[in-house]
Amino acid sequence: MRKLLAKPAHSLSAETWQWLAVAGLLGLIANSMAWALWWSPHGPYPAWMTIKTLPLLLPLRGLLHGRRRTAQWASFLPFPYLLGSILTVYGFLVPPYFTVTADFAGGVLQGVLSLLLMTGCMYYAYSTAGMRKD
Repeated sequence: MRKLLAKPAHSLSAETWQWLAVAGLLGLIANSMAWALWWSPHGPYPAWMTIKTLPLLLPLRGLLHGRRRTAQWASFLPFPYLLGSILTVYGFLVPPYFTVTADFAGGVLQGVLSLLLMTGCMYYAYSTAGMRKD
């Protein structure tokens, strides 16, 4: 099973996996901020609703500098955001409908960015195993 999951790690370089993780992280930050402040169909939420983006700022510096240990820990970070996107999409698809189309689009985008961050971090950490970056 490990060999099967490790196959995509060698299809891209470690730097590409790193930048995919950074793109997922920055996109998730932008999506969380924009969803709370502008995209919400019920009017913009108060500014304090963007507090959910604060945990996303923690691994930013480490991922930008290519620290393997940060990537290992940051791969666990998108799980609550992925769960939130699944619940939002489910709320749109199953009656009674609890969300609207704008929430559905934001939920799908949040899910895609969460998966991008998770896979980028995991495969960056896997592809840099054994390398020493000083």
